[in-house]
Amino acid sequence: MKIRSIHQAVSRYGTFDACYFDNGTQYIAKQIRSSLARLGIRVMYAKPRSGKSKGKIEKFHQVVDAFIRESKLKNIKTLEELNHLWAIYLDEYYHKKKHDGIAEYYESLGAAVPEEGISPLQEWNRDSRPLTFLDTAVVAEAFLHHEQRKVDKGACISFRGQRYETKPALIGYAVEISYDPANPEIITISHPGFEPFQAMPVKIGAYCDRHATLPAAMQEQKPTTSRFLDALETKHTQSRRQMADAISFASYRKEVNG
Repeated sequence: MKIRSIHQAVSRYGTFDACYFDNGTQYIAKQIRSSLARLGIRVMYAKPRSGKSKGKIEKFHQVVDAFIRESKLKNIKTLEELNHLWAIYLDEYYHKKKHDGIAEYYESLGAAVPEEGISPLQEWNRDSRPLTFLDTAVVAEAFLHHEQRKVDKGACISFRGQRYETKPALIGYAVEISYDPANPEIITISHPGFEPFQAMPVKIGAYCDRHATLPAAMQEQKPTTSRFLDALETKHTQSRRQMADAISFASYRKEVNG
């Protein structure tokens, strides 16, 4: 979830110089460092056990808590609705509300601060540097997860309990696989000298199944009806029709003979 948030931020607002993280395991993971390095973004970490260096983060947590309290009044039913309201809360309230931390920063530099304060959006717009947006394909590639796998004698690799077909020419080689953690069923194989390609899951036919299914003609067929009773019912209907015809004919003869 953390890396997806950064992916969305880069896609929406453009790339940036550095990213400042806590020392939590989700932030020091190899994947997040690798993704940011591919985009030329420097990674910085707070000092261990330094509450002062993480004050901004703790303050923002209070903003999130305030939103959660407010959102409970809406009787929200879905995560999509919650995320929609959160985006509105950020754009229309938090980003446009004066920020005490920004004011304190400029006051510490001896700079004058407007009486109405400075909002995060105003501070963002004060940066005269143009935004740098990267190609969507470049950003998507940077945030893919990358792992190594060895191609076995069957020209296959294993990934999350599933076997994928590669190419016979790669048998015995270690290849790099890349995938989107949100859609891990699609993986791309890369190796020097080969064009990257998508690997397909191995499909095992019924004839390879340990408990193969018998052809339909050889399987026990459970009857859905009684053919005997059906025949009796048909015969009974015919008999009643014949009897009705006979009665009608007999009545007609009596009328004719007077």
